[in-house]
Amino acid sequence: MRRLVWLALALPLAGCGGGKATATLSVTCGENTQLYGAVSIEVPGDLENGHSVLDYPDPVNPGKTGTIEVQPGNRCKITPAVASK
Repeated sequence: MRRLVWLALALPLAGCGGGKATATLSVTCGENTQLYGAVSIEVPGDLENGHSVLDYPDPVNPGKTGTIEVQPGNRCKITPAVASK
């Protein structure tokens, strides 16, 4: 019972202190990093020019959208990264 009480007290305090954490995404296709620092990535099911395409809000140019065209036979991995402010 005591453990449950301590756990109940510890959970609300876990978010106290430190700075805000921000999450961004990176995209690696094959061995190359294609994108770093995106706040979101859209993976539509439709093909463009016979290839899969990833759309993202451009982290360098606010208000613009970028795309990554995935070549046939190539796999891309989307990885989250959390950084403290």
